[in-house]
Amino acid sequence: MKGKKAVLIISQVVLFLGLYLGGVGIAGAETWKARELRLAAERAAWRFGPLKLQPAILIKDAGYDSNIYYQPEAVSDYWLTAGPAFDAYLVARRRLIVHVFESPQYVFFFKTKRERTWNNYLNGDVSLSFNRFLLTVGGSLNNARERWSTELDIRPRRKEKSGFISLLYQKSYRLSFEFTARTVDYTYESLEYDSVNINERLSHYEDYLSGRIYYRLNPRIQFFVEGQKGSYDFKNPLNRGDSSSQTVYSGFQFSPTGRIHGQIRLGYKSFETLEAELPDYQGLVGDTTVSWQIMRPVVLRGSYQRDINFSVWSYSPYYIGTTWSAGPSFYIFRKKFRLDYTFSQTRNKYPLGEAPDSPPRLDRYTLNSVAVYYRIGKTAGIGVTAGSWKREVNVLNWDADRKFIGLNLTYDF
Repeated sequence: MKGKKAVLIISQVVLFLGLYLGGVGIAGAETWKARELRLAAERAAWRFGPLKLQPAILIKDAGYDSNIYYQPEAVSDYWLTAGPAFDAYLVARRRLIVHVFESPQYVFFFKTKRERTWNNYLNGDVSLSFNRFLLTVGGSLNNARERWSTELDIRPRRKEKSGFISLLYQKSYRLSFEFTARTVDYTYESLEYDSVNINERLSHYEDYLSGRIYYRLNPRIQFFVEGQKGSYDFKNPLNRGDSSSQTVYSGFQFSPTGRIHGQIRLGYKSFETLEAELPDYQGLVGDTTVSWQIMRPVVLRGSYQRDINFSVWSYSPYYIGTTWSAGPSFYIFRKKFRLDYTFSQTRNKYPLGEAPDSPPRLDRYTLNSVAVYYRIGKTAGIGVTAGSWKREVNVLNWDADRKFIGLNLTYDF
């Protein structure tokens, strides 16, 4: 509740400032983010008066998995996740931009009937452009059963309700500032997992306040510095996960029209638990995904993710999850086909052991995959992905491996 009240108060203040300051802006000006939103709407395929729609069909790994529960005793099955999706835009006089994304998806398992389910993903935002200012209010309402982290071998249902408000001020072509308040409510189903109740262990609120400074180096690259303050409040009063964090990030954002796509985002986080006997964390975090077209037929891809994740295990309220991946993509036959290879490693490092006198737990994951895609549209392709996955755990007899092959559809060709 306190996070929702904070966002409501901040939204009223920001709305007043946006209306006031927007009135004194330079006529005809437009922030870079407002321009990106408007161009995304203009690229939509279907138009019904002022309403514009971009439909899509999502197919995720329709194929075979040798170990659907990622456990030492493997259970194999054929499965499919598919469904429609659409982005809807409404633009009024270049000032009001409404965006909604909706995607219901059905998860089908051929033999394991209890894993069949419907998932739904809904998010949207409303943006008001006031010359040099852009005010955005939005949120999401997602309801899905998935593997929400690498340490969870099952798919518990999670309901996610979130809201945010942000104000972007573009002082000049190169310099802009953004302030954001965000709150998230995660509610997991009540499900027993190795004597731990998922709902009691993981359901919690997250609240964030953040500020960014952007400096445009050229039309396709922006440098940024970001400060973020977070708080984490668990719904179960007996849960020891209540905590707070302060993080400073820095990095670069790249335009999708350039040879380099994505973002580089690295930072330093100070994570503090509220219980004195539990360990804190100070160190590196990151959220980086980049692709680089080094020559016309070759693209190099890489990612680096590192952050605090809340754990289902009773002795460790959290773990430090680090994942990196790398691989090339080759375009052949006049870019009709794309060949991918990806290598990825993940390390989940726990500050405490499974018992007071046991060594800290460390999980290692290794993934190798190859894929072949065929272009079916300007930016879309359908392909086949195959690979192998392996997990090694230092303190438990919980090593596992799996192999998979699947059909999937991508809109990033």
